[in-house]
Amino acid sequence: MPATIIQRLAPLKNLGVFKDSKVADAQTCLQYNLIYGFNGTGKTTLSRVFGSLEAGALRPELPEGGTFEVQLSDGSIIKSTGELNALQGRLLVFNVDFVEESFKWKEGTARPVFYLGREQANLADQLAKTSGELKALAEPAKSAEALRVAKEKAFAQLKRDAARLIAEQLNLGRLYDAAKLATDYGIDTYTDDKLLSERRRVDLRAAIAQVSPLAKLPLLAKPELVLVNLLHVTNKIAPITVGSIALEDLQGHESMRDWIATGLAYHEKNSLEKCLFCANDVTAMRLEHLRQSIDDKFDQLKRDTKEAQTSAVALQMECKSLAGALPSSNDISQSFRTEYLALSKALGDALGNADRTVSAALALLNEKLASPNLSAPVEFLTSTDECAKIEAEIRENLDAINKLLTKHNAESDNFAEAKHTAAKNLKEHYLAEGQKGYTEANDEVKVAKKAVDGLEAEINVLKDREIELRKAVRQHGPAATIINKLIHSYLGRKEIALVPSDDGYRLDRNGKPVNGSLSEGEKTAIALCYFLSTLEAEGRKRKDLIVVLDDPVSSLDTKAMNYAFSIVKSSLGEAGQLFLLTHNLNFMNEAKKWLKTKTQKEAAKQGKLGTATLLFLDAIQTGDEKTRVSVLKELPKYIRDYESEYHYLFNLVLRFHTSPEEHSEYFYVIPNALRKLLDVFLAFKLPGPDGLTSKVETILKLEHGLDAGRTRALERLAQVESHADSLDDLVTFSSMTVEEAKEAAASLLALMEALDVEHFTRMKSICKPA
Repeated sequence: MPATIIQRLAPLKNLGVFKDSKVADAQTCLQYNLIYGFNGTGKTTLSRVFGSLEAGALRPELPEGGTFEVQLSDGSIIKSTGELNALQGRLLVFNVDFVEESFKWKEGTARPVFYLGREQANLADQLAKTSGELKALAEPAKSAEALRVAKEKAFAQLKRDAARLIAEQLNLGRLYDAAKLATDYGIDTYTDDKLLSERRRVDLRAAIAQVSPLAKLPLLAKPELVLVNLLHVTNKIAPITVGSIALEDLQGHESMRDWIATGLAYHEKNSLEKCLFCANDVTAMRLEHLRQSIDDKFDQLKRDTKEAQTSAVALQMECKSLAGALPSSNDISQSFRTEYLALSKALGDALGNADRTVSAALALLNEKLASPNLSAPVEFLTSTDECAKIEAEIRENLDAINKLLTKHNAESDNFAEAKHTAAKNLKEHYLAEGQKGYTEANDEVKVAKKAVDGLEAEINVLKDREIELRKAVRQHGPAATIINKLIHSYLGRKEIALVPSDDGYRLDRNGKPVNGSLSEGEKTAIALCYFLSTLEAEGRKRKDLIVVLDDPVSSLDTKAMNYAFSIVKSSLGEAGQLFLLTHNLNFMNEAKKWLKTKTQKEAAKQGKLGTATLLFLDAIQTGDEKTRVSVLKELPKYIRDYESEYHYLFNLVLRFHTSPEEHSEYFYVIPNALRKLLDVFLAFKLPGPDGLTSKVETILKLEHGLDAGRTRALERLAQVESHADSLDDLVTFSSMTVEEAKEAAASLLALMEALDVEHFTRMKSICKPA
């Protein structure tokens, strides 16, 4: 026995059915400890207290707020609120949590695989998680790859289209492709200042297509434009008439000049000797003097008009000469032809406006020369401001054309370089035009590829991890031969065997893989055998271990139960301390046979110290309470001394019947106890396949003096209020009242006495209430 073992489990507070288990009521634990209890009496909770000591931390399944203390044989106490690792490494627990953590299933496509052992199960969980993560990434990776392909395809198409456009515009054929386009974009960034107008692009395309240079052209001579001066003179001359030419003595009376000239002409034409206005004599001398004065001015007017006419004709010829000197657009380099056409048209329009202006002025001057005495209208003449604008347009367009001709001549001198520049400028236009779309498409490809690369990297990491986990699962799996040997001993048959697989275990039955899941009994058997196979792992010695087994059997027949207990006994007989928790009556009886002679009472008869305790988880609930309370006490003598529960059930019903209402602490179990006791008694008294109802009716027909109503009420209550055929399945509470339960208990005892008074009397004697 190890130096330190568990001596007492108390107090236990607020741990499910353990409401307040006091130290004073605690049972002393020895080397071997059998704890028997029906379902719902706290075995699993108690195993999780042990499990907390095994793990060195509170099991998460324990009720929140619950506390416990464990007293060790050396006097030290382990508290749930303090350090829990005093027994860690020495205490091993087999319970539902161990099975759950050590036995993991993976349903394969053909047959199931399972993982055995906590380490392997943990690795299996990690493997399943990793595989799940891989599976979860499959669709995103597929979508990301599809998006990447789509983006790359779209980007490739964009590059092909853009390269094809540039090749067509520059007449490059197959000399320019998507690869060269990508190179150009990789070298430089093409901003909006590279964009050209459609007119300019037309010129550049024509220049590129030009085979040989055109002849050089002379610059246009700049004309001496006097349009404004001509209009100024014309506007001045046109209104002058003979009547407006006055004598010197008429200075200051200009408004009378027309009247004087008209009067002079009238008097001469009619040979009048007297002035019709003043009646004075009109002498020949006076007439000559007036005529001479007017003629001098008139001659000057004619000379001025003639001079203006000559200037207008010269200007008109100059404009026509300039228009005629413009080169043909066919003689202009293709690089500038469109621009030249626009400039030459603008110059022609300005020259046309000038010609129309000059023609109008010339027509007026011609008319003036023909009739100097008539005042010519000037309202239709172009204004001097408009003439100034026409002159400016002529000069500006002429200068622009001369600059263009200078470029034309330079291009003619450097034809090859000019073609190269034209091609460069045109290509840069289309590169600038497609820069935004190219950049966006390229960025989308990068983002899509980054997403794919990220997912691929994540998937590769998970794949590597999956491979390592599969290796680890195989490496950490316990030896199948050892487990199979234990399983065969446990089950008492050899048709089932574990076969290691690549990532776990496969179950074979009679040498063939088993399809479908294992039974609960088979699972428990495999998990327990694995548990037993690991007792001495990591250098442990059984004599130093504290081992806890909670319900190590499930769904086994009687023969298999004997084998199972045999393997448990042989594997754990040398353990430093052993706790066997069970609700199975047959397993309890097997353990009781083994340990009964080791109890203090029996050992004392041989002068020895006891090494075993037989304990019972006793759960009570009065009729007015809603919850049960469990306490750990000595195994009742009716269970300890007999192999069936019949005596214990009879004792329960008898105690309940004879006790006052306030002492009906076993109220919660009474409905099931009534049903089970009635079933066992009638199975012996009325053997056969009939059901409970039929047997009750048979009894009533035998006229034993039983109250038919009370007896049928007993049968109905037993049918309705019991929850199963065994106390093993107590999981819920009865809704029947204490009065109904007491009436049913009385009816059952009366029935037993009526049918077999000798049996009833002997049972009362044996099982009389304490």
